[in-house]
Amino acid sequence: MNQQVLSHQRILEECYILGDIIAKGQFSVVRKCLYKGKTERACRIYRKGNVNTEKFIAHFDIITQIHHPNLISIFEAFETLHEIQIICERIKGEELFERIVTLGHYSEIEAANVLRSVLSALECLHSKGIAHGDIRPESLLYQSYDSNAALKLRDVSFSKFTPNTHTSIYIAPERDVVPTMAGDIWSLGVVLYIMLCGVEPDLQNMELTEISPGFSVPLCEDTSLNAKSLIQQMLNVKPTERITAKEALDNPWINGRENKVIHMETIVNKLKEFNARQKFRAATKVVLVTNKMGSSPYRRKEIR
Repeated sequence: MNQQVLSHQRILEECYILGDIIAKGQFSVVRKCLYKGKTERACRIYRKGNVNTEKFIAHFDIITQIHHPNLISIFEAFETLHEIQIICERIKGEELFERIVTLGHYSEIEAANVLRSVLSALECLHSKGIAHGDIRPESLLYQSYDSNAALKLRDVSFSKFTPNTHTSIYIAPERDVVPTMAGDIWSLGVVLYIMLCGVEPDLQNMELTEISPGFSVPLCEDTSLNAKSLIQQMLNVKPTERITAKEALDNPWINGRENKVIHMETIVNKLKEFNARQKFRAATKVVLVTNKMGSSPYRRKEIR
């Protein structure tokens, strides 16, 4: 792997000072680090057995050259006998839904702004032939707690086991083994549904092939027809007919021209409940994984 991706023989400690573990997932840990002793960054560490080597080799050099305001940057990587260590941008803000529930006003305008940022990031990746493969609410973080902070799509995962493997609600019905661009759009469509309805769509009991242009799904009655139409295009069961990121960016609802502007107070309250359930699920997973690994408890955040 060194000869194909890591172009020089160096060790991480030559340039970085590693700090505490700030996050731990099922397949990687993230530690604070200082670049040349002064610039804060984060270091994601994979055990080699958990790395999707093919994806890493195919995309790493390209990803390090991508600079987009809504993507968490990846700078470089190091390899040891047992680990792959990936240096990325340090993110300190809250998750998307955590911010939404604190907004004084949340309407379809704010929701469309979020989707436009994420679609722009996806279009950038997709134009390079790269599928993200892990679009879910926890993958969307703010750069900082500042009110004007940029929304960031978490860096592309190089794990051979994506969280979507275990979180079926965000998996496209074609269930491709390898992440696809059409699968990214499906996952983002589910996120949009939650943003506008406050609950997860009951995809297992919903006949998606019979969704009408009005997208008459329970709990979405107050959503504008334009938003419902976009959700329908994103949740098209046929991947070849699913809207692309580039096409969605031209959608009038995404551009704020056909959106309801009323404050969605009921949806905000539902999102608070959704957040609480998600935190409980995450905490339960942490306990299970911690007990299995025999290590101390940690928060399940990918980047903090």
